[in-house]
Amino acid sequence: MAAQKRYGQFIGSALVGGPLLVAGIAFASPAQADAAAYLNDLNNAGIHDVAGGDAGLLQTGWKLCTQLGYGAPPEQLRDLALQRSDGALGSNGLTVQQADDLINYARLDLCP
Repeated sequence: MAAQKRYGQFIGSALVGGPLLVAGIAFASPAQADAAAYLNDLNNAGIHDVAGGDAGLLQTGWKLCTQLGYGAPPEQLRDLALQRSDGALGSNGLTVQQADDLINYARLDLCP
């Protein structure tokens, strides 16, 4: 009898708590994640001709969010972006301002 009572309490809690948990997870997703705004901001900053196009820019933005979340300093990420850009594009790589924009817009538009 006690086992049935505990089972009933568990099921009741699951039926009430389950939907609340799902709703909490849905609303806890990154509120700022706006891929369209990120791509628009980057295009306005002159950052658009990269390997992989928009998908490549988004992938870079998400990686920047991850690194910022781990505590990487923005200056270090900027320097890395400049180094990789110069390695891939030479003199047509990112400017310092564009590298800063890449990080700042990721922070503003994509990162939670």
